[in-house]
Amino acid sequence: MSDSASPLAAFSDQLAMLAAATARATVAIDTGPRHPGASGVVWRPGLVVTTAHAFRRLPDRVGLRGEGGGEWLASAVGADPSTDIAVFRVADASAEPAAIGDAVGVQAGHVLLAVGRSPGGEVMASYGMVLSAGGPWQSWLGGSLDRAIRLDGGLHEGMPGGPVVDAHGAVIGIGSTALSRSQAMVVPSATVSRVVDALLASGHVARAYLGIAAQPVLLADQSAGNGGATGLLITSLAKGGPAEAGGIIVGDILREADGQRAGSLRELRQALASRVGESVRLSVLRGGQPAEVAITVGQWRQRTSRC
Repeated sequence: MSDSASPLAAFSDQLAMLAAATARATVAIDTGPRHPGASGVVWRPGLVVTTAHAFRRLPDRVGLRGEGGGEWLASAVGADPSTDIAVFRVADASAEPAAIGDAVGVQAGHVLLAVGRSPGGEVMASYGMVLSAGGPWQSWLGGSLDRAIRLDGGLHEGMPGGPVVDAHGAVIGIGSTALSRSQAMVVPSATVSRVVDALLASGHVARAYLGIAAQPVLLADQSAGNGGATGLLITSLAKGGPAEAGGIIVGDILREADGQRAGSLRELRQALASRVGESVRLSVLRGGQPAEVAITVGQWRQRTSRC
């Protein structure tokens, strides 16, 4: 069988063409001499998206290297470590934006192509299958991803932050190695665009904050149907924080937020994800007796283990 008729050769050529096309919107990002570098993607004219974990602290400016050896200086717009997204603005907006698609139809077994650039600007590409693809997911830092898409392997050094494309050549997100300890993940394009909008509007992503430290405990209230369920034992309160101001006290056991289960920090963050600035009713056990406390949800702007 000649090469021109070989399905494998055709598949190989198609991957190479996808990599070359995607590379036009892909840049190398200078993260400093002590870091392995990262890739980024021109998400919109004049805006580059990359991975936040590439930087110990977000720099005011970074150098970029892109198509044809072009070099640009980019200024920071902001970062959201909880979704592993950082955004930079490029004064020279001549770099071609990527063809952004969506990750709605991505399923386990689909082939995806990750594209990046080495610190010297050379194109890098790696393909593999989707290991799993689920619905909305929350990172260990509390960030909300529209879908949980795990790759069947990792990403080579320098590739995190670069675009991930489907077989049609549409960018369905960026690659991240910071959101899971076991596999690389795709931050979906819908999540990226949402975070970009928030960072452009205010320089940060609004996230719910109560000002509590808590640990899960097993509920022993069998009569209320809580056998085997957990609650959050409040162990300390931030002085002047929303929880303290609303009347929560140390020793309360939090069970629900506006009727939604909140027996773990993950459940609590999910219940409060879109409630910044709103009043919510927290159902607690106080001295073994049910009680309700109304609080106004604050806004979290710091990396912290508290909720």
